[in-house]
Amino acid sequence: MPKLRVLVVDDHNVVRRAICSLLSQEPTLDVICQSATGEDAVRKAAELHPDLVVLDIGLPGISGIEAAPQILKTSPTSKIIFLSQHDSLQMANEASRVGGHGYVAKIDAASELLTAIRLLDEEHFFVSQQLRHQGWIQKSHGIEPTRLRGFIGTNS
Repeated sequence: MPKLRVLVVDDHNVVRRAICSLLSQEPTLDVICQSATGEDAVRKAAELHPDLVVLDIGLPGISGIEAAPQILKTSPTSKIIFLSQHDSLQMANEASRVGGHGYVAKIDAASELLTAIRLLDEEHFFVSQQLRHQGWIQKSHGIEPTRLRGFIGTNS
């Protein structure tokens, strides 16, 4: 089985290296490139067509929310999981609206990012535990409840 090719985008070098280290422990993943800006992420995605983009929302220049549609335009088969330092229902809604497949609060990344990747599919949107505690199911902001994934800690 081929490995998922991953582009990791975060403007903080320490965070980016930690995410890459976490992903490198998973034998089904291959981090093919790293980036620190939204503009560079768009260029790299167009060039490399990664299977997965782990994309920080708060980037200098264009944000992850702004970069995502551009990435998907040039690399339409890529899947995007957003990372954010904010556990915001509004941001998670935006992440879903622009084509994301998941939203993981950075505080939960060590325990939930690999789970979000394992649960990737076209039909569901993974949300971080921080948002589940805020009542994401009740406040799904337009995301169909059947599209939510990870909200009860199982594959349902």
